[in-house]
Amino acid sequence: MHKMQFLGISLSIIFYFFLSAVLCTEEDDDMLPRIGIIGAGIGGTSSAYFLRQLFGEKATIDIFEAEKVGGRTAVIKINGLNYEAGGSVIHTKNKYMVKFAEKFNKSALTHSDSFLGLYDNKGIVFETSKWAPIALAKLIWRYGFDLYTIREWTKNLVASKFDRIYEFQDKGMAFTTVDDMLRAMSEDFLNMTQHSLRDVLREVGVSQRFVDELAMAAMRANYGQTVDVHGFVGAVSLLGAEPGLWSVVNGNKEISEDLLKESKASFIEAKVLSVALMKDERGTGNIAYEVEYEETHPDKKDKTNSKEYDIVIVAAPLEGSKSKISFVDFTNPLPSISQKYHTTIAMFVQGCINKTTFNVNSQGDFPPDMLTVSPDVFFNSVGLLSSVNPEKQPDVAPEADQAVWKTFLNKVPSEEQISILFESRQDLRFVEWLAYPEYSPNMKLPPFQLYDRLYYINAVESAASAMEMSVIGSRNVALLAFNQWFNHFDKIDEIHLPVPASKTEKDNSEL
Repeated sequence: MHKMQFLGISLSIIFYFFLSAVLCTEEDDDMLPRIGIIGAGIGGTSSAYFLRQLFGEKATIDIFEAEKVGGRTAVIKINGLNYEAGGSVIHTKNKYMVKFAEKFNKSALTHSDSFLGLYDNKGIVFETSKWAPIALAKLIWRYGFDLYTIREWTKNLVASKFDRIYEFQDKGMAFTTVDDMLRAMSEDFLNMTQHSLRDVLREVGVSQRFVDELAMAAMRANYGQTVDVHGFVGAVSLLGAEPGLWSVVNGNKEISEDLLKESKASFIEAKVLSVALMKDERGTGNIAYEVEYEETHPDKKDKTNSKEYDIVIVAAPLEGSKSKISFVDFTNPLPSISQKYHTTIAMFVQGCINKTTFNVNSQGDFPPDMLTVSPDVFFNSVGLLSSVNPEKQPDVAPEADQAVWKTFLNKVPSEEQISILFESRQDLRFVEWLAYPEYSPNMKLPPFQLYDRLYYINAVESAASAMEMSVIGSRNVALLAFNQWFNHFDKIDEIHLPVPASKTEKDNSEL
């Protein structure tokens, strides 16, 4: 009898704790947000990845994309081979991109560093050499101590200042504005956005020749602009001109594709039309948004639908994009986003360089990277391309002296201008990108937070546009959303790193 009573009590206790566990689990699940992400480029897919890590496997995460996953990382097929059409290079010091490549077992394609030329309207003003020692000697002869000065300057930026953002994010800290993020990294960075690259470099101590030639060439090739941009984006551009650049075999877009898979987010092929504020009790947690979208999948094309979310993240440009998102029924106005985007034309030619224009005897004498040093030149750069599929053969063997070239321009060239660059061609393609903002000193830096639980990853592009910068912006937004959802206000907008945590305290350092 007593044994039976004891067994009954034991079963009651077990049942009680089981029921409590279930109820607690359900309560925890109810506390998890429904998250909608607009845009599946590197920013959108990496934010989905970070959000999944933060909120766990049971959080609802949807990601909307009207076109292809990868955004401004894309490939173009020419003669059966794929070539990078958008974001093309990764730096060895890009912590997130390097870790993603390692995590997803991506092989690297290295980029040649030595042989380049500089061109203005009068012709080639300087070129290095195919042989690295000769190339270095020619650079030293022309620019002297400037090379050491700029190397030490950029090295200091990365080692002691830029890398601080990784420390902040590994400790779970986030910022509501780009200004505060830059200030946390270094007050110097915020100050650099208020001055032109030209003035910043002269203050660093390099010569006018370096500014007018190498710095100008880097800005025109990387951003289609001049040394009149603000100094921070110019510094990022110069970092991108350093040796050791690489890309991912089969295309950098594969990083975005793998991030999307890893995040286990629901992918919705759709163009987002509007974000409407449905419920607004600020400070209470009762915020809800309705995202209206139009399906772009062939089986559901043009079908309009809507979904409700607690958190909405915009991972696409709000200004200058081809499709506008309407923000409706907001009780208070959103911040003004005046972030004009620069149009870049990428022209792909399978053909022969015009040897007369560039005064070379053969295509082999033409530098694989020809950069321009004057805004009066109608093109920004011409570069020899290698396929992202090195093991694959072209559909048709190219004719002698023919290769695939990518030319960056600020507008579509005329037939005459194309002929100036290429004496013959078998294929011609154009890709138009709204690739990065128009940069200027003292430009307004948009906030990461547009409204309560409404975030804007692309605000980071006002500081600098690059794949790594997009990922930094996406992790910041993911941490910001997480901290605000769970009221971790001590980890928001603190521009000083906290005292090192104890051994028992776990930080947020795993990617």
